[in-house]
Amino acid sequence: MSLAPQELENSASKFAAEAIKLDSQGARGMAIANYQRAIESLVKLIQLYPENKLNKVYQERTAAYQNRIKALQMNNVELEPAVDPKATPEEQKQSLTKNELDSLIMKEKPNVTWEEVIGLDDAKNALRESIVYPAKRPDLFPLGWPRGILLYGPPGCGKTVIAAATANEIDGYFINVDAASMMSKWLG
Repeated sequence: MSLAPQELENSASKFAAEAIKLDSQGARGMAIANYQRAIESLVKLIQLYPENKLNKVYQERTAAYQNRIKALQMNNVELEPAVDPKATPEEQKQSLTKNELDSLIMKEKPNVTWEEVIGLDDAKNALRESIVYPAKRPDLFPLGWPRGILLYGPPGCGKTVIAAATANEIDGYFINVDAASMMSKWLG
């Protein structure tokens, strides 16, 4: 097997593992998005290498992920269905384009509280003062307030968790956007 199919297979495995982890944690929206990304990688793999001996396994995995997405959707999550591997490439592309924004938005409220965020006291205080307090009591801020904060740092330092806790605190939507979802990796 050459390097390109391995990369697609590794990508699908990574998305599926993340989806399973999120599914077990109860983050249905993000789990569905990762299941859909795993399906996209497997469908692309099947289309690019139709003579591959593992295509039957990939189709079974795709069907299993689609079944899990349907099960999650039945649990009060209303997202568009995943990509149909039997559809034409044009139909799949249109379906993916339609689902891109829906896959970014979590339909359910994040279940992360401030107590679950360990450390990051300075960041928590900054978010409370500039986002949470003005959102809860806008009458106390007649001159206005900051509309957002840029969180930066290396992977795993808690940026996403603290943003989810902030969204939970103000009863807002949590939109998790990564650069790969907005533009192609081939564009600089």
